Amino acid sequence: MFSVIIPTRNRPALFGRALASVLAQSCREVEIIVVNDGSAAVHQPAYDAILRDAGGARVRPFALIERPNGHGQSYAINIGAAAATAPYLCFLDDDDCWTDEDHLARVQTMIAATKDAPDLVMTNQAAFLKGEPRPGPIWIEDLPEILASRGKAPDTHGVYTVTVDELLRSHGFCHLNTLIVRRALYHAVGGMDETIRWECDRDLYLRLIDRAAVMRFLPVTVARHNIPDPAGTANMTTVISELERRLFQIRVLDRAALFARHPGIRAHGRQHKAYAVKRIAEALAAAGRRREAAWYARQGLGAGPGVKWAGYTAWLSLRALGGR
Repeated sequence: MFSVIIPTRNRPALFGRALASVLAQSCREVEIIVVNDGSAAVHQPAYDAILRDAGGARVRPFALIERPNGHGQSYAINIGAAAATAPYLCFLDDDDCWTDEDHLARVQTMIAATKDAPDLVMTNQAAFLKGEPRPGPIWIEDLPEILASRGKAPDTHGVYTVTVDELLRSHGFCHLNTLIVRRALYHAVGGMDETIRWECDRDLYLRLIDRAAVMRFLPVTVARHNIPDPAGTANMTTVISELERRLFQIRVLDRAALFARHPGIRAHGRQHKAYAVKRIAEALAAAGRRREAAWYARQGLGAGPGVKWAGYTAWLSLRALGGR
């Protein structure tokens, strides 16, 4: 019923906990696809031991050749998706874990009990930084309140059928850890964009909700997400600079604004691109790069006009006249 894809690189101890949380699922109709993204040789014995202890035909390991910065999460996940055989794909980061042993069993029951099989199933997760819980909303924790405000109630199984417009009203998007997608839809949208190394999950989410016919939301917390420590270097998010992250983000939002079928997603792309460009301007200003900051500020003003930002743009432009 489910193919669970776990990409991993140079983190065998964390991966072991992630894998254990999938093996603990009460649903047994699961294949687990582990994609080792070229981990360093020093970590291979630990990975081998974990996979050997896991045993069984349900765990299918794949190993990519070693590269200095790996192939990236998107590439690794696409490798796993290409090898998957189940009708539904699930994903789990190697430094996170599922906390609800009945997560997949609940989804399986829901799919069997409803007439129209879903293309997407979404749930929620809890976030932690250095072991301390972080307040939300971060992803779609605010969705139940949004649905209630629109007079929407769950069905007899406690499940909501949701629309693109309702999802776009949420503060965030559904994280990969808590997203289940029909395998055919995943391949229809082209899978993960392998050129993006930050917000690749947001990019996939926007393309999926743009094409999905039936989307279901279960208001339950099923996973624990460990926010990367800003001082660390092991996570993809922490090794990319602020400006590089924003450039990846702009690519995601440009794609949504240009190619989405749904007008709400196109508007979402335009609106959030303005925000990203403005953050670039602020980062450049903080670094003393006045001319570049003024240029990006003008781009941000064109994308998202406002009196306050117009004043900031004028101030930056005057400073830029004084030199770099």
